[in-house]
Amino acid sequence: MLLVLLTGLNLAQGFVMIGPMHTNRLTALGMDLNYWDDLGGPKERKSFFRWNTPSLVYSFDASFITYFGLEGRFAIKEAFDILNDFFQPVDESYSGMTELDLADHGFLGNYNTTWVNTTAQNQSILDIKSLTLGLLVNQLGLGNPHRYAFSIHDATTNQASTMINFRVRLRNFDPITENPTDMINNVKYSYRLVHDGTNSPGVGNAPFIMPTFADMEEFTTDTSGNAWSSVAAIADAFYGNSLIYWTDKPSLYDFGVYYDGMNAMGGKNQPRHALTYDDAGGLRYLYRNNNYVYETLPLNVVLVVPTQLLPLTAVPVFPGPFGRPYPSSLGGNPNFIPRRNTGYIPALPITSVLPAQGPPPFFDLAMRGGIDKIQFYEQPFDSLLGITFTPTNLTWTDTFVTTNGQNIIGADKTVPGSELFLGVPELKTATQEVGRAVWMPDIIFVADDLGLSPDGVPIGWNRTGPGTWIDNFTNTLGPTPTFDTNVGPGVITGPIQFSFTKIHEEFELIWSGEASIVGNQNTYSLWGHIRGPGPKDVVIFPRDVRHAIIENSIAPASDVPKITRVSDDGGTTAISTAYTRTTETLTLIGQRLASVRVIQILNGNVVVQSIAPATEYVISDSRLDIPVGIISDAAEGTDREIRVWSTLGYSEKGPQKFTIETGNPVLTGTNADGLVYNRAEPLLIQGYGFKSVDVNATKIAYVRIDDASGNAVWPTDGNVTSVTLDVKSDTLAELSRDMVSSIADGSNRRLRLSRIDNNTQLSSTNDVRLISAISAKPEITSYTTEGMAANSGEYRRDKTLDINGTALNTTYRIEIIKADGTSYSPALALDLPHPGVYVEDNGSRIQLSADVFTSAAADSNSSDDTHEFKIFNAINNTDQNASFRFNVNRQPFINFIGAFSSTGAFNRDKTVGDDIFIAGTGLKSVGRIHLIDANGSGLNSSIEANATGVTLTDASIIIDTSVIQFSNPGNADSVGTQQFRLFSLESARDNATSPAAQRFHIGTPPTFSTLSGLTSNHYRRDSDTLEFNGTGLGMVTKVEIVDAAGQPISGLNAINTSGGVTIVDGTSFTITADAPGWRPTLHLADSIGSLSRRLKVTTPYGTATTDTNASGAFTVSGTPSFFGVSQATFAGGGYDGGTSTAGTYDLSSGPLHINGRNFRGVKQIVLEDNASTTYATINVNADAPPQGININADGTLITITGATISSHNATWAANDSSLMKRVTLISVADQNGTTQDINTQP
Repeated sequence: MLLVLLTGLNLAQGFVMIGPMHTNRLTALGMDLNYWDDLGGPKERKSFFRWNTPSLVYSFDASFITYFGLEGRFAIKEAFDILNDFFQPVDESYSGMTELDLADHGFLGNYNTTWVNTTAQNQSILDIKSLTLGLLVNQLGLGNPHRYAFSIHDATTNQASTMINFRVRLRNFDPITENPTDMINNVKYSYRLVHDGTNSPGVGNAPFIMPTFADMEEFTTDTSGNAWSSVAAIADAFYGNSLIYWTDKPSLYDFGVYYDGMNAMGGKNQPRHALTYDDAGGLRYLYRNNNYVYETLPLNVVLVVPTQLLPLTAVPVFPGPFGRPYPSSLGGNPNFIPRRNTGYIPALPITSVLPAQGPPPFFDLAMRGGIDKIQFYEQPFDSLLGITFTPTNLTWTDTFVTTNGQNIIGADKTVPGSELFLGVPELKTATQEVGRAVWMPDIIFVADDLGLSPDGVPIGWNRTGPGTWIDNFTNTLGPTPTFDTNVGPGVITGPIQFSFTKIHEEFELIWSGEASIVGNQNTYSLWGHIRGPGPKDVVIFPRDVRHAIIENSIAPASDVPKITRVSDDGGTTAISTAYTRTTETLTLIGQRLASVRVIQILNGNVVVQSIAPATEYVISDSRLDIPVGIISDAAEGTDREIRVWSTLGYSEKGPQKFTIETGNPVLTGTNADGLVYNRAEPLLIQGYGFKSVDVNATKIAYVRIDDASGNAVWPTDGNVTSVTLDVKSDTLAELSRDMVSSIADGSNRRLRLSRIDNNTQLSSTNDVRLISAISAKPEITSYTTEGMAANSGEYRRDKTLDINGTALNTTYRIEIIKADGTSYSPALALDLPHPGVYVEDNGSRIQLSADVFTSAAADSNSSDDTHEFKIFNAINNTDQNASFRFNVNRQPFINFIGAFSSTGAFNRDKTVGDDIFIAGTGLKSVGRIHLIDANGSGLNSSIEANATGVTLTDASIIIDTSVIQFSNPGNADSVGTQQFRLFSLESARDNATSPAAQRFHIGTPPTFSTLSGLTSNHYRRDSDTLEFNGTGLGMVTKVEIVDAAGQPISGLNAINTSGGVTIVDGTSFTITADAPGWRPTLHLADSIGSLSRRLKVTTPYGTATTDTNASGAFTVSGTPSFFGVSQATFAGGGYDGGTSTAGTYDLSSGPLHINGRNFRGVKQIVLEDNASTTYATINVNADAPPQGININADGTLITITGATISSHNATWAANDSSLMKRVTLISVADQNGTTQDINTQP
């Protein structure tokens, strides 16, 4: 098995530093650990590489300029401008890395700065500016955190070689805490092992094959869109320098993707904000001036002004600024202050020798902080022959840490030769002025044919590796040897060469063995400069190639240029009378025009305009084109002439004189192109033809706003309108603030200009970028909820809502805030675009569909709990306005109610009762919970939703009935099984009722107070009507007679309302005499024992049993009864039935049988004659009858043996013709029954 271990993760953001690695860390157990990046691998916290020179020079060679042209140069310069602005902002918001505050300066939250230009994406164009920015960030010392956050440090096997323990380190550091973290730009990453070994049946078991390489690949399940967003990751968008194929490409960079400060998420949009939060944090860590490590200076750095180590009071005393009161106690070269070993640990010297006077010391190896700020400067390279570089030199102040020698504490004697006491050296900073001569660029950009990779894919770019970087690892070792092997800290040095491939110069023909194939002339391009999201924002390379200029530089002209024709039709014919400078290209035809450096327009011999440099207008040695927008209003007038200058002098005037006219103004761009224009702020406008010598139209003063199709938006009549314009020059003007109406709000707007008050001189719909949108600070003027009046004070989340106002068109967030202006946590906000939210393009309305706000955090029933909408757009956010406050709710709905302990029955008892659970939606809008009848009628029984004991959420209501009870609870109790109840929720909206399918009864557990209808604690079941009194008796489901212990009597039926029970109300019910439900089995309850029976009542909410004493216990019996004739009553035994009516019982023939009913409640058997003479009275108990007497279980048969009769009084059986005999049975309740008369004989 493979085992991966890592501990101690910390949630934050993070960056990775890159640099050369020790060869011991490139493999483990024979496995390649995939550290194939050309700049090295991930570095530990203090083993980083960085620059310690503050100024770097870059240049372009001829191959680059020839292929990429001026636009390519601008693209690369834009990448450098981003870094220059980062280290030293143009707006002076901070200065250097030490002052940079990631939160205050717009980087906190700036987790993604990418955007996609779909035009470039569809044409498979890569943005060279973004790639260069990523490569430069790497060269500053940052690596790809998405590739190297988790990395293998080492690998070992266990003793049995059955598993591999990969020791994984987290080398991604938080910009604030500087601790390792698994977060990158607010996205959490995990890692997995990737290898090429077999994955079964386990390490060391055949046929297991040991991996030849292994790597820890980062992955994430994040869906925010901010994964893989680091600028430092861009280089790895190009597959290579890796042994594994990415599962997820560790960079967002791709065709059409560009990184730009205008895409920033942190709230600020300066060029520097093209760097993400973690990129900025990593560079800040590396270059802040209090990040100290031992560093040497690059070899080409020399001393300019030595450091001054003496205090000011000692400077006049010593001959040089480098003097010291005493040398280092370690002796040796004083340059190394403080010093560390350089590889081997030297023996400590035992002497201290004062060095002789020498040249000023140059402090090379020293403890240094970061350089704080770096600036990149373009230095001219001929960019033609690729040979001539203009050298320069750079100086700066180098700051380092020194001990300044030993501190003298005192002397033990005051005589000559006394010994000094040297204290612990004090660390302090010192400075020296240093410099370097730049004989070649630190960074040079080249275009070259880089060929194909082994798999046939073109190689896009290449760069030099860290071969010249300086490793200071051995200078940082202490006196104790360690087993660690490392590289760094160190210093990054140049020169660096970036080479970009050229692939446009060939046609591609794919042959698969055919006899012949007709070729094509399709060319392909890879590179572009993406300046924004629109189709006009893409420049595809190659571009701006001027071979004539190159040729002229190789073979310079030997004479001044000559103009043979001035033309306004491309050189075909000479200009006739007039040239319109805003619409026509002015062409010069002649000789040696490739050498032209300056073009002059003359009025006679007076120069009215000079155009320089003229190099970019050279088409060939015989043609020069001056495009529109170059000739200014200063050149306007009649009889104008042209001459040109080269380095050898000026030409004769061109042969044609002509008039220069203005033409319509042309707008080439604004400072809001591709952006949102805040009409409450000034707008800078660029173009030409803004000024004219025409006395009737001297400058632009009128505007019109069109949509992308050229339709007038504002003014609505389609005409221009007068505005305040500060026309600064022919090419620059400023539209004053608040000049544009909100009617112009919308997306993809075009500004058009005119110098007169009509549309005849309106600037054309030229090919400039559109203004992404016109907007301003948003304002809400009203809101309307579906079905309600405007500003009704209510936002119903489950209904549509219109927010009306101005400048709503660039809304990116809609938030519901509290009346005090604070936000909920988390915020109740919709980030646009969002399903169900429609924003009118003119900014006048936002439509919210039902249920777009899914959170119920703001919902309430109270009209006092008010809120407001807060609209955020690209300009600002809305102010609070109490006129537009509202409470938030939605229609409550009950899905179901929770089960009660007894199905369908709510036990409302405070102590043992049921709690209530109601599930649904919109429940936070509920203000009161009611109990109602199933028919909908009210019961005046409710609970306030905000009462203690009620837990209310949007999805549920829980009522703790031990804390809170319904008001007037008895009103809602069910009396009878047909009285069903429901819950009704009273809300700010319509009431909601619980489902009819879940209707229920309500009550409390029954209690007993009194039992009436007994006769001296005897229940004569065939004649007594019982009345049970107590509480909770409205839902009696069964009544039982139980024994004295309250236990059921086997076989005895229970009865309910269909068996003799009549519910009077919730406090009483009755049991009719001879209850039909009991008839079949009630004899089983008969008992003559005093207080041996009780009543037990059951309801859905519990049970209640009568007391065990005289108030609730009793006997049970019925009136003994017999059959209609003696033959039936005495059948069996010694009774013969006889032929007479009475029949005869013969004592000697067998026992006496008495048949009938209700015998088990009999307490006495009386033997008597028909004259009522008693012969014997026998006490009996059916449950324990005397010997010789038996009462059957049904109470229908009494058997008396002859011996028993004889033992009590044998004369009862004597034969006496004058008397007949009979039997009387007396119940425990003294209810008697007497049999028919019969004859007897002994």
